[in-house]
Amino acid sequence: MRQLYSRLLICLISITIIAFSTAFAVQEAKEKDWFPYYDFDPAVFQSAPRAYGPLTRWWLPGNDISSDELQREIRMFADNGFAGVEVQPLTQGLNPKAPKGQRDRVYSWDTPSYYAHIAALMEQAKKSKVIVDMNGGSGWPLGGSFFDPKESMKTLAVSDTILGAGQSFKAPLPKPGNHAPKATGMMAAMMTKNFVDDKWAVPLSIIAAKVEKVTDHQTVLDPKTIVDLTKNIQSGTLDWKAPDDGKWQIVVTWKIPSGEKPSLIASEKNNYVIDHLDPVVVTKTYEYLLGRRTGLNKYHGKPIRAIFNDSYEFHTDRIISPDFLEKFRTLNGYDITPYLASLFQKGYDHPVYLANMYVDAKPPVVFNEKDNWRMMHDYDRTVNEVFKKNFIGASNGWLGSRGMLHRTQAYGFPIDVIGAAGSADIPEAEQLFAEGSEGYLKLVTSGAHLNNKPVITQESFVSILRAEMTTPQKIKMWADKSLACGINQLIYHGTPYKYNNGEYGPEGWNTWSSPFLPFVNFSTGMNETDPFWKDVKQINAYLARCQYALRAGKPKTDVLIYMPFIDFTEDQLATNPEEILERGYLKGIEPDIQGFGVFKAPDTRINRWYKKLWPIINELEANGITWEFVNDESLQKATLIGKNFAIAGNNYQALIVANLPFIDLNTAKKINTIAKAGASVWMDGALPEIQPSYHDFDANDKLVKQIMEETAGQKTALKWDSKPYKSIVQKINFTGKMDFTRQIVREMKDGSEVRFFWNKSDQWQTLELKIGSEFREYYWLNAETGQLTKGQATATYDLAPYGSVILYATSKKIPENILSQPIASSRKASEIVKVENWTLGVDQTNLNDQNLKDWRQIEDLKFTSGEGIYRSKFTVQNMEPNANYFLDLGKVYYTAEVTINGKPAGKRLFTPFELNITKLLKAGENEIEVKVVTSRRNGFIGEAVKGNPLYLQFKGQEKTTVPAGLVGPVVLKKL
Repeated sequence: MRQLYSRLLICLISITIIAFSTAFAVQEAKEKDWFPYYDFDPAVFQSAPRAYGPLTRWWLPGNDISSDELQREIRMFADNGFAGVEVQPLTQGLNPKAPKGQRDRVYSWDTPSYYAHIAALMEQAKKSKVIVDMNGGSGWPLGGSFFDPKESMKTLAVSDTILGAGQSFKAPLPKPGNHAPKATGMMAAMMTKNFVDDKWAVPLSIIAAKVEKVTDHQTVLDPKTIVDLTKNIQSGTLDWKAPDDGKWQIVVTWKIPSGEKPSLIASEKNNYVIDHLDPVVVTKTYEYLLGRRTGLNKYHGKPIRAIFNDSYEFHTDRIISPDFLEKFRTLNGYDITPYLASLFQKGYDHPVYLANMYVDAKPPVVFNEKDNWRMMHDYDRTVNEVFKKNFIGASNGWLGSRGMLHRTQAYGFPIDVIGAAGSADIPEAEQLFAEGSEGYLKLVTSGAHLNNKPVITQESFVSILRAEMTTPQKIKMWADKSLACGINQLIYHGTPYKYNNGEYGPEGWNTWSSPFLPFVNFSTGMNETDPFWKDVKQINAYLARCQYALRAGKPKTDVLIYMPFIDFTEDQLATNPEEILERGYLKGIEPDIQGFGVFKAPDTRINRWYKKLWPIINELEANGITWEFVNDESLQKATLIGKNFAIAGNNYQALIVANLPFIDLNTAKKINTIAKAGASVWMDGALPEIQPSYHDFDANDKLVKQIMEETAGQKTALKWDSKPYKSIVQKINFTGKMDFTRQIVREMKDGSEVRFFWNKSDQWQTLELKIGSEFREYYWLNAETGQLTKGQATATYDLAPYGSVILYATSKKIPENILSQPIASSRKASEIVKVENWTLGVDQTNLNDQNLKDWRQIEDLKFTSGEGIYRSKFTVQNMEPNANYFLDLGKVYYTAEVTINGKPAGKRLFTPFELNITKLLKAGENEIEVKVVTSRRNGFIGEAVKGNPLYLQFKGQEKTTVPAGLVGPVVLKKL
């Protein structure tokens, strides 16, 4: 009967998946409707429409909101250059002891009142032409109380019992056990679970096997002695007698709900995370949350663009789906059922910050100590496939058939990030995950590009333990790093709804920096109370120009790097030793804060692989060669085009195979095929001698070794030490090594190119290029100002510290009326005056005859934040009529607005903190005023020092203050 039920269930799931496959063409069309192809237009770039601007994650305090305020804030977002919002109702940072009426309002998500408020939001969004992405429900992962708990997220569980020789067992099946220590302290609070009834558990495998040995909480069983006990079950009782020799172990592997609650859900009901691996449950969930019942159906596709699912932080030991066993057999060529217990591991599919509690966990039983990792690989491979099809595919299909898209961070458990990202309508990365490293960001963008996804979003400007450290300069640096990795729509993390019932300071609720959860202290809370909010419109104009340019045409990549791993987790990544802003940490300026969420990478295959790969990547970048990753799935689809190869219409000149611990057999065959046909394969390190799958592994290992040796013998297989990248054909080349830069390239239909360059160093650098004869013209584009200047005979550009520039190379001429004259660079200017003897006013504090210094070095200001007014005078002896005069402010923390002789000279948000003040100077004495705005961090720490309970999250943080004020030196330069 159980087999009949299983077959019927698999049929139903298959029908559901077929329905979504049929809807795929419709979905693809909707994707094109939202993101139509376009070629770069310089005139549009100059004043990039708000539609190309960033979004912000808009946190709502559950349903303690008003329609009027929601509509006001929508208008505010539109006025400040935001293309849209992502609506996220949650409870993070709210007062857990709020009065009952307030608490009832907060926790009334998914009520008629809530949907009435959201309808008002939608109506204003339509009027203001603001995109709306909706979080999938409240909190994450997707869930609630609107379904049978038996339809909640499932996990494997294992129970067992030992029998002596000839001993009989006649009893109900042993209940699932716990093979690792239980969580304690703060982790236990984070892992609070719902009730799970043992009756909901379904046995998947009931076997017995002879015990070979027991070592360190793990039993080794003899696979040759496995006995299937399924037929020994009668009326719920197992009746079996062990053979007369040795010890035997009965092992039952179960599928059972995990009991996980959605994090921060604005509901006090019994909320469960839905079964993400059951497409029937997934579609029922979307229908419930977005269908006619809610009234949101009238907003599908306008203004709702997408439904967002955050990273998949499942509290699941081992993921399992209704169709898993059949899918496993099809993918891997053998039946995993008898061996399921050897693939269970406590915490294995948890997010890293929870899995770290189980760092020493291991499967309770194994059948092959040496090669159990291969079965683990095959299981992970199957998890990847069912997740992509059953959840991402189901989501894409349901939403696409209703004019919407699915946006998601397709990671959180051990996963093939490339494949998962490529399966989403809008793949998303985040700067909080995997240290925000380019080694991870490029996994997401590579997956998107390999699957022709036009827009790649990112949860941006966020780092753990760094509240109130987000400044305009840091936003730009963060953005430039991500843009150079291929991200082309940034989403602020984020903006709190305006909310204050007296339990916060004047700034109000800051979702991720709250006195009610002081150990969670994240950036960013960018709303009207932030000191840099008045600069957001200018920042967003910069981002809109960049994002317009980097969505034009198609990505153009020179080489692919084969990534063999399908079990990526963020803690395994080794960051690039040349990288900046890992963990959001700005070295030399910010304190290096260690604490919750900061972990040391373990010594794993993935970690070691990245460490060996970074020198190769850095050599490519320094020589102007663009690169991306490729996984097994995409590489096996490669076809030959001359000496190049193509994947999904994207052309590449070479494949890098470097330091592989193993390689998939079918991938090895494909590499061999394209190498024989003339494609370049660059090799580094020892050749892989094994493949990772368990089925016939001895024979397949030998075959892989033979294939890779044959591939290495081809003429097109080149050793990395021979510098094969010199053979790459480019229309635009570096004239020498430039290890300070990162770049991304987009190509238009007519062959024109847009290249984004970022200077990742804190020094001025000169970009020197050789422009190919294919291009009649080239232009330098300043995304900060929108200015376009025609390139000169020599293609050089001075990049400021952490600066960026866009190159547009084309056979067309840009109309003269939109071009600007080349702007004089201050880099070669010489100092003529140093401005000294400043007065400084900060609130009620006035200081005279000051040398410039960090406020932390001034006793009266060390715990002060806000606006500082600096004034001084300086003398210019002689004014040369043809000279340019630049004011260099030196170090500024964090923005500076300058007045010269009573007239505005300009405001600087980013490096270089320099202004051309030629037209404002006069011979003789000149007056200067500089208005500097600091971050709020030091002031908030000062409040905590005073014992203010509204700033409890900053208690004990006196050693984590940040620079503040005008530090200089301030000098006048002449060119």
